[in-house]
Amino acid sequence: MQFLVGLGMWGLLLGVFIEAVSLPFPAALFILIYGYILKPGPMEVILYGLMISLFYVLISYIPYWLSIRYESSIRKKLSKRKQAKFDRWTEKYGDWTITLGRILGMGYIAYLGGFCTIKPARYGFLTFIGVLPVAIVMFYLGSIGNLNAMKESFESVQYVINALLLTTAISYVLFKLLRKKAVFTRTKQKDNI
Repeated sequence: MQFLVGLGMWGLLLGVFIEAVSLPFPAALFILIYGYILKPGPMEVILYGLMISLFYVLISYIPYWLSIRYESSIRKKLSKRKQAKFDRWTEKYGDWTITLGRILGMGYIAYLGGFCTIKPARYGFLTFIGVLPVAIVMFYLGSIGNLNAMKESFESVQYVINALLLTTAISYVLFKLLRKKAVFTRTKQKDNI
């Protein structure tokens, strides 16, 4: 903790930089710790959240441009199975996958933006709205300064995210089943005519 205090804001920026360039690193944890170190007030929580989100977006353009420039090389290093999964994911969820990936802390999602040829402005927007709520929540939880309160709040947020993901998954499966049934019924009616 003393080391991070000594680094000051540079330590926070370094932690966010590492995750934004798609290296496996828990930037959300760094934001939480710096929320504790900086003890921001309510307005500062929002300002820090905005600042970190904008910084994250700027840095995340590095893997985005690399994925555009070296797509064929990167795809060659992926297994056929992973490529197929990657492509299916893109087809199903479109560019909103970027936002969801950012909320869930999936730094490598930047490559998806390049592979999907999402326009740079839209990629930045989707990244921003995925990172901002996480940054604000983590700064707020860190500013509380009570480890037990942070743990309880984090668990509550985790339950909400899990419930939303489960509801979305169930809704999607039901939608697909109902759609398939409707197509089958129409096909059967046409065959009978």
